[in-house]
Amino acid sequence: MNRMIMVVALVLICRVQVEAQNLKFGEISQQELLEKEYEHDKGAHAVILYKNRDTYLQSSGGTNHLITEVHERIKIYDQLGFDYATKEINLFKQRHDDEMVRSIKAVTYNLENDKIVKDELRKDEIFKTEASYNYNQVKFTLPNVKEGSVIEYSYKIVSPFIWNIDEFRFQYDIPVKKLRAEIRTPKGFRFKQTPKGYYAVFPKTTTKRDNRIGMDVVINTYNLEQMPALKAENYVDNIDNYRSGVIFELVSIELPGFHRSYSRSWSDVAKTIGNSDDYKNKLDKTRSFDDEIDSLIAKHSTKMDKMNSIFKFVKDEITWNGMDGKYFFNGLKKTLKEKKGNAADINLLLVAMLRYAGIDANPVIISTKDNLVPLFPTIDRLNYVLAYATVDEKQYFMDATEEFSDLNVLPIKDYNWKGILIDNNDMVWKQIDVASPGVSSNFYALDVDLNEDGTCEGSCKTRFDKHSAYRFRKTYKEKELESYLTEKEKSLSNIEIDDYRVEKADTFKGSVSESFNFYDDYGADVIDDKLYIKPLGFLCLDENPFKSETREYPVDFGYPFKDVYMVNIEIPEGYKVDFIPAPTVMNMPDKVGAFKYIVAQNGDKINVRVNFEINRAMVPADTYPLLREFFKQVIAKEEEQLVLSKI
Repeated sequence: MNRMIMVVALVLICRVQVEAQNLKFGEISQQELLEKEYEHDKGAHAVILYKNRDTYLQSSGGTNHLITEVHERIKIYDQLGFDYATKEINLFKQRHDDEMVRSIKAVTYNLENDKIVKDELRKDEIFKTEASYNYNQVKFTLPNVKEGSVIEYSYKIVSPFIWNIDEFRFQYDIPVKKLRAEIRTPKGFRFKQTPKGYYAVFPKTTTKRDNRIGMDVVINTYNLEQMPALKAENYVDNIDNYRSGVIFELVSIELPGFHRSYSRSWSDVAKTIGNSDDYKNKLDKTRSFDDEIDSLIAKHSTKMDKMNSIFKFVKDEITWNGMDGKYFFNGLKKTLKEKKGNAADINLLLVAMLRYAGIDANPVIISTKDNLVPLFPTIDRLNYVLAYATVDEKQYFMDATEEFSDLNVLPIKDYNWKGILIDNNDMVWKQIDVASPGVSSNFYALDVDLNEDGTCEGSCKTRFDKHSAYRFRKTYKEKELESYLTEKEKSLSNIEIDDYRVEKADTFKGSVSESFNFYDDYGADVIDDKLYIKPLGFLCLDENPFKSETREYPVDFGYPFKDVYMVNIEIPEGYKVDFIPAPTVMNMPDKVGAFKYIVAQNGDKINVRVNFEINRAMVPADTYPLLREFFKQVIAKEEEQLVLSKI
């Protein structure tokens, strides 16, 4: 991340020397309402006209709170910008403490008959829900939003977590015209400020007396203008990792006669979690399940078989409630009774059962992809726990929350950065690598009977393993068969599918396969008694997923893969081969990708053999131009047509 920030060519935003004047709520101009587009990004559906954020400490009645005040004004250009009229405020909670939002005020402004008309948000249009184990959410949608509207809202967050300062975010999915952010921290309380993203923003720092807490404070003020939108791209792990912003970490308190360091290593973080009640006392309470496990493991003699049976038992018996978590939500006993729990309930139960069976098992704490990459050692940035075991000197990572996960085949969201091992028994608390996803092999076999009128029919067989099998099973189960086949036909150039069969889609072990017969109205083009056909037919890659000429963040495929295609085309009687595409072999530098393409005639058949490989789950941004060109050449090759003519 630091390397990205240091790329001077990308640093378009610098410190603004003159502080922006704070705009007052409700001071809307006709010019803002008449504006039809944003001059610096004419394709933008909305723009943040102004955003102000103030974060400071407040002391009252002997209690300290962290206060964050937000004021935001947004211009809506068209219907695709209506989504920005809905605001979601996430409020952190932990044990018996939680953040609160107060003083919500929201107004929509429209221009009617040259007059500015206001529609105010009512209190009954504000909704609070439990978003996850650690977050509540307050949500509201501004009323009467139209094309051309300006919306404005403000609110105050009151937090008891006075040293946990939320990230200051400077970049959004839409452009920002003007933004001001200020944070006041007590003098002597030293915070490390870690910038993130590709656009560096530097603060102006001053010191003054703050009567709200009765001491001097250090004021860091950020002012910026014309921040571009962060554009979404295909194959991104979590776009928020690359947004311009700054993260704050309390590293020490240095006051006269008092000094304390809060700077942590990942070992410190691991030990702190390991010393919590959940991990130190509750994890090994086996009386909750000993009878069930005794009968289960009695059937097996090897540790590997015991681990597989326990893993399957937890997956079959306990349902994930959709909540992340590194601490218990229900606890072992209640989870077994209700057969439901959060990620920690399920995977810590798995760890406890594996230990009971004599298997060396421990928790590994991670931050999932949807929870960002931790930029420094912190407990708060970790949100999930995996089960980790060692059998015959081999490492196995498990996530029993997902029906189709397997040993070392985790949900893709789990492959994010590293993990923190909590081994209280051996007093080992450290950072470790989570096993990378292995190469998924995908096999496609296509037999094609080509007709003189350009139609074709035949059969298709496919087989997937590892993460490709996991993804297939998950997608297949989530849809009704009719809906699944309709989408599949559409994705395969609108062929007609018949006699569809699938094997091993209802288990999580081994490969999964499917087969079907097909009919294609447009298998070949017929021009002047000649047939023109793409050798891979409806299996060819027809669109480059990488459209932007440049890219500022890595490409995340999720897992490496190897696609193998074997196509046999029956030459229609009375036809001969006029043209066969030449064989091709392409290799990307550092073995990132490879493509091998061979088309040959064998009697009355055309045999097509294609290998397509991406050998890295994550491809760095500086390799993007080569990757984009690689896909472009693959598509061009697969577009080349086989030509048959009448004898």
